[in-house]
Parts: sequence; structure tokens; C-alpha cells
Amino acid sequence: MIFRSRILSLAALSALALSCSKSTPTPEKEATSTPSTAPVAPSASAVSTEREPPKPTIPTLAPEPFEATRMLSVDLFAIEGALLVTEGLRVGRIVEERVEWIGSIPDGNESLGGNRLSSVHGYWPDGVDVLYTTNNGRALMPTLFPLTGKGVERRFGPGGGLGWINGTTRLGKTTLVAGYDGEGGHRIETVRGPTWVIKPLDAEKGGCKEDEVRKAWGNNAALALPPRAIAGTEAGTLVTLGNLCEREKSPAAEVWDQPGKSRIIELGSMVKELGYFPKMLRGKGDDLWVESTPVLHYNGGKFETLPALDKPIRDLFVSPSGKLHGIAGRSIVRYDEGKWTTIANFPRPMRFSTIAMDEKETIWVSYSGVSRLRETQSADPEDHCTTPFVYLYEVSWKNDAKYTYPTTAKALSTFPAVADLGLVEYYEDGRRLGVTVKSKEQGEAVIAHVKANMKDEHPELICYAPRSPRVIEIKAAK
Repeated sequence: MIFRSRILSLAALSALALSCSKSTPTPEKEATSTPSTAPVAPSASAVSTEREPPKPTIPTLAPEPFEATRMLSVDLFAIEGALLVTEGLRVGRIVEERVEWIGSIPDGNESLGGNRLSSVHGYWPDGVDVLYTTNNGRALMPTLFPLTGKGVERRFGPGGGLGWINGTTRLGKTTLVAGYDGEGGHRIETVRGPTWVIKPLDAEKGGCKEDEVRKAWGNNAALALPPRAIAGTEAGTLVTLGNLCEREKSPAAEVWDQPGKSRIIELGSMVKELGYFPKMLRGKGDDLWVESTPVLHYNGGKFETLPALDKPIRDLFVSPSGKLHGIAGRSIVRYDEGKWTTIANFPRPMRFSTIAMDEKETIWVSYSGVSRLRETQSADPEDHCTTPFVYLYEVSWKNDAKYTYPTTAKALSTFPAVADLGLVEYYEDGRRLGVTVKSKEQGEAVIAHVKANMKDEHPELICYAPRSPRVIEIKAAK
């Protein structure tokens, strides 16, 4: 999981490329001559057995606000055994159609602007931990606070010094927290249950050079793999992720198959980078997954890559039964028996900071506070669609309000029927860019053109009409 402070709320983006069915060819005319012995007509049952079974219908799901939180400013968090919401300094559990408030973090640090709740971790009911900070960006003092059950509080950067928490995880009855501050450096400590002494491999044994690694103040030791994320499996394996010797593009994992002894597994042959706060998800047994491109799977002492799709797979989540899910384009996909299967679509590209599945297989998302995904009308651009639309991408916040997207406009300028196109910026859960087209067929042609002329783009064809779009001029190439 990502355990950084939620200063900004992110929204999740998703999209699906559509294929359209071709009309069935006109059958050949029957012969005019009749054979002397007419063939026996097949029975209705025989005909039915020869027909191909109908393709399963993929539902379209859209967020439906949860009534119990509709009037509240809340965030959604999924932990083992419960879905939790936060409002201000308090934490609540979703119970059927209501929220049951279970506790609050301390209200202190007034001289630093007070406290703010950042995220919730752990397991229900006796292992709920809350990460909170102060409201002063220069003295955050990130703190892991035991909200339920027996546990100890851990603070990194006490007194306002540099510090952060990289994550927590559960190993049997033990809960560990990984973090850093300027005084103690990187460390992994026990906050619940029997104490585990975790000693990451030092820089010298990891083959790091003296000038590659940072040392904490007053500390002569440095780590070969400073942890950026931590996770434990049900089987008892502990894994941290980071960059070996703090090299920019040297992703690696440190694995403890048993307490006290670890080994480094380099991942550079499988992924280019992991990001500063990589996300790990726990499954059943010894399963762990890493949200990367491609997705990584750990089990039995080794990592492997999962199959890629035509669009990046992100926003991973695990069902209570241990099945891995994610979002690829406009699809919710599930990984099972070596392949990804689409289980649902969104009506349009959307982003969520949290997505989770409960015991009833209902999917919950952070949208308008808290929402459940419910079946709705399909947005597939079939023949009856009067507003075919090509979604391009989410707009960078760095672009000013009158930005003209020169790279995209240049790529579209060579489209044969460029005069039919409308390049538009619009707002839907954030700034986005797309193209209005005359028909589904033209939309498919635009998608092929964009893929051929722009690198790493994943345009999508949907039935959609943006509200109050800003039209951007496309000049036809000469």
C-alpha cells in the first residue's frame, strides 16, 4: 500500500478500447435444382447445439453515492476485514447501510496547526492503526497511532525534524512499521504483538559504494536497500522494495524468508522503475503483487511478471478471496489462471484514490466521498450512439487554462478528414482532452491515427458528450 500523507486527493482514471462487430455476409442463394432424395431437415435441437453460445454480457458500472456519507467530507480506506471512512480526526466503519464511528486520533500539536488524519491501515477489529501528521508542512512528525487493540505509538522526525513513514504490514500476530528520520535513519520496528528484530542488509554487504548511500546524522551505517514500501505474506515472508544503493534506476526487493536473514532480488530485468512510493498488495498464502508496469507477482521466493494488456494495468486491489483485480483503460479486470478477464466497464474514464471489494463482491470507490459501483446504461458506441467521442488523456495540472496542446494538435493535423474533428478540453473529475467525431467508424480511424503518430497513448472510443468544452483549433497540415 501507499502510505504517504494525502495532501492532495487523487482521482482514478480508466478507459477501454472497443471493437465493433462486422455485418454477417449475405448467404449464397440456394440451388435451383432439387436432388432426387431430399436430405432430412435437422431437428431444432440439433440446430441449437451447432450454434455458438452467446457471448457473456459485460456490465457497465458507475458510482452511486453511499447515503450514510452523502453529506459528509470523508475519505475511504480498505483494511483487512473492514471498509473504513475518515472525517476530520475520527474513523468509522461501514456496517450495512450506516457508518459506525469507532474512534479518533489525538487532537494536539496546536503550535503546529493541529493534527490531520492521513490514512488508515491494519486489520479489523483489534489491529486498526492510523497515520497522522501535523498541519505544518515543515514539521509533519508522521505518527502511527493504534486506534483499536493493543499497540504502541511510533513517531518519525520527533520535534519537527525530517521524517516519513513508508508503510506498515502484518506478519502473524506482529505488526511492523517502516520509516525514516534524520536521527535514526531507515528502520523497521514492531508496533503490535511479539517483537521481530528486522535488520536490513547494510550498504557494504550489498555492494554499494561509499558515495552512493546516505547516512543518518550520527550514524555510520547505511542500508543497501532503503525501504520505500513494506509488505508481508500470510505465509510469513517479509518484502521491502526500493532502489539498490539508492541508484535512480535499480529497482530491487529485500526478502526475509525467515526472521534475521535477508537477501536482495534485483528487479531491473523486469521493470524499469518502481516509483518513490511503490504499492504492494497481499494475497493468500505467499502471494504478493507489485503495482508496476508490468505487474509483478511474488511467491515462493521469486518474482515474475504478469501478462500485459494493450493498456496499462493500475489501481490494483485484491478481493477478500485473494483474487487480484485492477483497472485497464475503461475496464475492471481480474487475474485468474494465468490471464486477465474483463468483469465490468466504466461508462467513461474515471479516477479513484481508493477502490476495494467487500465480502459480497460489491466494489466501493472514493467518489463523491464514498460510492458503490452499480450497473448502469452502457456507454459503448453502438450504431444508435449520436455522440461518439474519442477520449485522449488526463491533462497535466501544469498546463495553463489556454494551453493549445501543440503536440496533439500536430498529430491530428494529418488526419485525412481533420475538418470533421473537434479537439476539446473539458472537466470531468479533472481536466481532460478528447476529440469529437462524426461516427463510430471515424472514431476508430482517429484512434488508429493517434496510435500511429503519438507514442504511448491509449485513446478510447465512447458514447459521450462533454459539458461546456473548450474547443482547440486544429490546422490541417499542408
